[in-house]
Amino acid sequence: MSTVTLPQREVRVLDNVDVCVIGGGPGGLPAALAAARLGAKTLLVEMQGFLGGMATAGLIGPILGHRASGGGDAVIGGIPKEICVRMAEIGEAAPWERAMEEWGIAFNAEGLKIIADRMVREAKVRVIYHAFFVDAVVDDNRMTHAIIETKSGPLAIAARVFIDATGDGDVAYRAGAECTKGRPADGLPMAMGSIFHVGGVGPLDQATREAAVARMRELQADGANYYNVSLGNHGSTIRDGFLSLNATRYGGDASEVADLTEGEFVTRELAWRALDAWRSAPGAEGLFIAATPAHVGTRESRQVVGRYVLTGEDIVSGRSFDDSIARASYWIDIHCPRGLSEGGQVHLCTKSCAKRDCPMITDHADQLPDHDRLHPPEGRWCDVPLRSLLPQSLGGLLVSGRCISADYQAMAATRVMATCMAIGEAAGTAAAFAARHRVEPGELDPTDVRGALSSAGALI
Repeated sequence: MSTVTLPQREVRVLDNVDVCVIGGGPGGLPAALAAARLGAKTLLVEMQGFLGGMATAGLIGPILGHRASGGGDAVIGGIPKEICVRMAEIGEAAPWERAMEEWGIAFNAEGLKIIADRMVREAKVRVIYHAFFVDAVVDDNRMTHAIIETKSGPLAIAARVFIDATGDGDVAYRAGAECTKGRPADGLPMAMGSIFHVGGVGPLDQATREAAVARMRELQADGANYYNVSLGNHGSTIRDGFLSLNATRYGGDASEVADLTEGEFVTRELAWRALDAWRSAPGAEGLFIAATPAHVGTRESRQVVGRYVLTGEDIVSGRSFDDSIARASYWIDIHCPRGLSEGGQVHLCTKSCAKRDCPMITDHADQLPDHDRLHPPEGRWCDVPLRSLLPQSLGGLLVSGRCISADYQAMAATRVMATCMAIGEAAGTAAAFAARHRVEPGELDPTDVRGALSSAGALI
């Protein structure tokens, strides 16, 4: 492999802040809001021209993990609830009370964009859009600056505390923190996928809808890799006549640019193949694709190794922690890393997978979860400890959202958006406290962080 040496150059420092959040998705938006509301000078870096991350750029929805396991009481409050309620107030999400009766909180991605804009401005968060994090400056095992690339050129941001809310652990990885990726046996992360919006559904009668779905099922039987064969549901759109469909699959590593690129090609092509199949059904000719995501859906990539590694056993046993800062109520939902499905429905990577020739079944079944033991106890959840947000041996940094310290089974439960939002509020709270008291995040008393979260309405 050939290489090139870049010339040494000075980079202008854009700002010196208390808290710098990298990534404005479910793990980053609440983090920035929480820090700013506690008085921290806060800067939020986002690569898109809007906030929301996978919920907007990826069209991922609905918001899952908002209720206790099996249904029941809410497990999120504070800023995550506020975001959902404010979307509902402008007609862009299901009302909170109704959402508590549903499997997820349906919303419109465009509604989340404007609510996020308004909330960060109200909190006086400085936001830098269209900015890519590219490197970290580390001094004496402590992160001191983030380097971002923009239309204005490279810029540096100095902060007392950084929060990695990239979802992929990009900041921690570039700063030299230890990371893991995928399942232990082969390092493969869960398959990528995409959600797309389907329009023209409203006028169709039930028979026509069933005929359209049957055509898609024929595609699947011929080898097209769909794991969900339907016209979709109300996930990231609640508009009459529109549905969002989570169906496409691509087995690849979202932290590798070649795989990420191929994932975009494959999942978009699968969406249009589905449309062609639907339209071939008599009466369904008016169906159309209303939107495809700006970013392929990433379920898993890097996990930062923290002071505590949350485990699958913690999830299914509903473990409690003294330093709990969030609740994880979702189940161990591991999508086949090879991007395979069985019969258009079964996508789970467990000991009971029907693909008995899979190397994980033949050689590493001991690493797979039991199909009948995937959920936290009924009506309960697993606590997420503050230690899982703290890189093991790197100062000045917290992690938030999907890339927290968790094994590959636990992260399959904590990756959903409601949980990431709750973790984000906790990360921002801890960062603000660390900046205020001029200590490392790992030196904080968890009781202080928990008290502030409770006062803000978070459920811990």
